[in-house]
Amino acid sequence: MAKSPVPEVLTNIDSAQQSANSDRRRRNSRIFYVVCVLIALLSVAVLAVLLASIGVQGGGRLTPSLLQNAHSELNPEAAGMWPSIIGSFFVLGVCGLFAIPLGIATAVYLEEFKPTSKVLQWFRGFIQLNIANLAGVPSIVYGLLGLSAFVYMFNIFGQIQVNESTAWVIAGEQKFYQVLSLETGQTVLIPQGDREGSKIKVNEPTEGIDSTGQKVQVEIWEPGTPKPTAPDVKRRTVRKGATGGIYSDRSWYFFRLPFGQSFLAGGLTLGLVILPIVIISSQEALRSVPPALREASLGLGSTTWQTVRHVSLPVAIPGILTGVILAMGRAIGEAAPILIVLGAAISKDSGPHHLMDTVVTMPLLIFDWAGRQQATFQELAAAAIIVLLVVLLMLNGIAIYLRQRMQQS
Repeated sequence: MAKSPVPEVLTNIDSAQQSANSDRRRRNSRIFYVVCVLIALLSVAVLAVLLASIGVQGGGRLTPSLLQNAHSELNPEAAGMWPSIIGSFFVLGVCGLFAIPLGIATAVYLEEFKPTSKVLQWFRGFIQLNIANLAGVPSIVYGLLGLSAFVYMFNIFGQIQVNESTAWVIAGEQKFYQVLSLETGQTVLIPQGDREGSKIKVNEPTEGIDSTGQKVQVEIWEPGTPKPTAPDVKRRTVRKGATGGIYSDRSWYFFRLPFGQSFLAGGLTLGLVILPIVIISSQEALRSVPPALREASLGLGSTTWQTVRHVSLPVAIPGILTGVILAMGRAIGEAAPILIVLGAAISKDSGPHHLMDTVVTMPLLIFDWAGRQQATFQELAAAAIIVLLVVLLMLNGIAIYLRQRMQQS
């Protein structure tokens, strides 16, 4: 068999040209390295300028009152963001409890329990395709979805209206009629007997509750007769024919369907926003688990669930937590879905009192303050951004610490 001729370029090596080519490659490599460094420095410089601008504008407003007080329309100098901090943690808690277990479970199903039947394979592919598409959907679309699915629940359970009880109250609510007593500024509460009646007219003695929460016998005073003078009697006596409207006493576990503009609906909506991120990052973490570990576990007779529980998930947990950190970081800064679900009202002086209570979140408060004309609110918005960044860094720091501990164990 005849040998093929050796190319001339390999027999007549030009050392000068080889050296020139080598120098050109090293020069291009250095140029690319410098360009990468400049782009990285440019990104850091832009971020530094933004942080410096915010720090200069809002640094003077970083006072204890900012963290202790509530928003004030009449006294902007004393306005604070304490209710919004509490509200953000409540919304974030609901979001995490909803999205993290569901997202990890979905990723485990898609990666570890690969079906063999065609129907289940089609179903798995359908879920995978939709998750990939949902990851790119703008968050405001999730806000509209949350408004229909959680706030109104497609009106399946009735509509929530002011002073109307058309929603399905499951637990935690007692309704009374509130009637003025003869004592100035005091009322008595009469249990609502007729669930449909919105008003009551008191013409005869009945049982009720006084302003201290004690059960009392509500007495009737008829004009033209001697009026009681003792304060304790006046507190439980009402004028004959006095009318009263509905008053609702709600416990912390008050629950109704639909959820209305509650922090529960806001948290679930944010859970939809981050759910694709949690699923995709968890899938990537599970894919990084060496197949030899699974094969060894299955070879020893373990079931798929035992392999997932004792092999795949422990190895993938650091990667899963990284995705969870990124997802929760996005959730705490989202304003558009919360604005649609909870509305733009920020006048709240505390955190939620029950499960169906509304809240103010930090992004929503910053959005409102930043849009006002007064310079004081502009400065407060900058200070609130700094607080939001600090809270975000603290949460990320805790999550990174937990991840490191899990990696070491």
